[in-house]
Amino acid sequence: MLELYASFPQTMILVSLFALVLGLLVGSFLNVCIYRIPLGKTIVKGRSYCPSCGALIRWYQNIPVVSFLVLGGRCASCKTRISPIYPVVELITGLLFLAAFLKIGPTVDFLILAILTAVLIVISGIDLAHRIIPDGLVLFLLGLGVIQLLYQVLVLDTRWYVYVIGFFAASVPLLLLGLLYPDGMGGGDIKLMAAAGLILGYKLILLALFLGAIYASLYSLFLIVSRKGGLKSEIPFGPYLSAGIFTAALWGDDVLCWYLSIFS
Repeated sequence: MLELYASFPQTMILVSLFALVLGLLVGSFLNVCIYRIPLGKTIVKGRSYCPSCGALIRWYQNIPVVSFLVLGGRCASCKTRISPIYPVVELITGLLFLAAFLKIGPTVDFLILAILTAVLIVISGIDLAHRIIPDGLVLFLLGLGVIQLLYQVLVLDTRWYVYVIGFFAASVPLLLLGLLYPDGMGGGDIKLMAAAGLILGYKLILLALFLGAIYASLYSLFLIVSRKGGLKSEIPFGPYLSAGIFTAALWGDDVLCWYLSIFS
C-alpha cells in the first residue's frame, strides 16, 4: 500500500499529515479520558473546562499543542498553569499515529493499531497518576481483540489459535507471579496482557512482555543512578507494558525475524 503512495510524494505527504493531525486531535480527547475516567465522569458529554476555575474552554483555546503554546501554558480565564502533560499526550499520540501509518499504511491494521494505541495511552496516563488500570478500558480492548480475531480468521485466514493462545501466553505467567508475590503484580496488568494478547497473538505478546520488562528495568535503573529511588521503589507497570505492546505491534515481526536470522 505504501509503495503506491510512494509513487505520488505529494499524496503521501498529505496523507501522513492527516495521520499526524488525527493523532493530535485524538490525543486531545485522550486527555479528557485520562482526567475524567478515574473520577467516574462521562467522557461523551460536556465541554472541556479548566479544572481550577471551571471556565469552559473555547474551541480555539483547545487546538492540540498550539493552544498551549499560544496561551503560554496558562488558563485563559484564571491564569493557572496548565500541566505540560496535556500537550505531551497530544504530541505523543500524533507521533505514534504517524509512525503506525508510515509503517503499515491506511489499512484495517492501521485502524486497529490506532485504537489500541489510544487506549494504551489512556491506560498509561491513569496508571501513572492513580496506580490503577480501569476494568472498562480492559474490556474495551477485549472487544477489540474479538474483532481482531474475527478479522484475522475470516478475512485473512489466519489460524485462530494464534490469538486464543495469545490471551493466555503472557497473562498466565503474570498471574502466577502475582500469586507468588502479591505486592509485586497488579490485577490490572494481568488483565491488560490477556486482552492485548488476544489482539497481538502469542508470539508478539510474549515479545511485548519482554520489552515491557526491559523498559521498566531501564527506568528503575535510571531512578537508582539519579538517586531518585532505590531497589524497593514501586513503579506502575502499566505504562511499560503498554510501551512494550505498541513496540511489538508495530515492529515485533521485524524484531523476531532479525532475532531468528542470527541463528540461521
